[in-house]
Amino acid sequence: MNPAYAYIYDDFLSDRGFERDIASLETKLNTFELAGRIGRLALFRSAKDLVEDLVRQGATTVVVVGNDTTLDKTMWFLPDLDVTVGYIPVTGPNAVAKLLGIPVGVEACGVLAARLIETIDMGRVDDRYFLTEISLPATIASLEIEGQYNVSSMHGGSLTVRNLGGRVGSEMVVADAKDGFLEAVIVPMEQERSSALWKRVPTAKGTSIHLRHGVITSKDPVEAVVDNHAVSGFRFEVSVVPKKLRIITGRGRRLGATGVLQDHGRNGTVRSAQKRSLTARFSFPR
Repeated sequence: MNPAYAYIYDDFLSDRGFERDIASLETKLNTFELAGRIGRLALFRSAKDLVEDLVRQGATTVVVVGNDTTLDKTMWFLPDLDVTVGYIPVTGPNAVAKLLGIPVGVEACGVLAARLIETIDMGRVDDRYFLTEISLPATIASLEIEGQYNVSSMHGGSLTVRNLGGRVGSEMVVADAKDGFLEAVIVPMEQERSSALWKRVPTAKGTSIHLRHGVITSKDPVEAVVDNHAVSGFRFEVSVVPKKLRIITGRGRRLGATGVLQDHGRNGTVRSAQKRSLTARFSFPR
């Protein structure tokens, strides 16, 4: 056993349907001499206490095993620990694995063994870290930028603040998680006539703004999706914490790049995104 490695298994992996997958993973990890202590998440057990106990026992690399939801259960406290984070996705959802260039299943052990470590920024929403993005899919909420000016979509639209990136439709959109900024993307709604009825749909065009700090506010309570969980409220304070997380990534990924991640081969390639600056409110034609 390698005492420097600890593995955090999600509770769903105890289902019999995952027995073969876990056995294959553990065999491959033994081959790489990376087998370590195993901690299992449970409903009435604190994930933070579990991981901190493993760190006290000597773990310097904490590997999250499960899916993106498992990662979300631990990412709110992992950046504050002096550890390197690894990720082995066993099943979906696994969008974060794609952003990090990590294949699903036993092949992720090879990424772990290669140990390509990137130090990346983390986002914060109020007092909680987020890795990927905070998204308000349809809102008229406004975003105050650096205490200097406000932006919003006057007639509704999507508002997303990205750190690493996220999914837009069928595409994975990558933000630069190493530049010391968050990227706010605002996409207004357009009117479209269909079957004699007017409806509003997202436009293909959006505007991106880089910021270190901002405040999302709404007169009415709104729901935001932060990584893989929903939060609701009238106000969300967002900020970036530069160079906060050490994480193991696949060799096919460049976390200093932005654009659309396309599935060419296992890890994908990155196409640059076109960006514009914004200093005024959106409107759409009537």
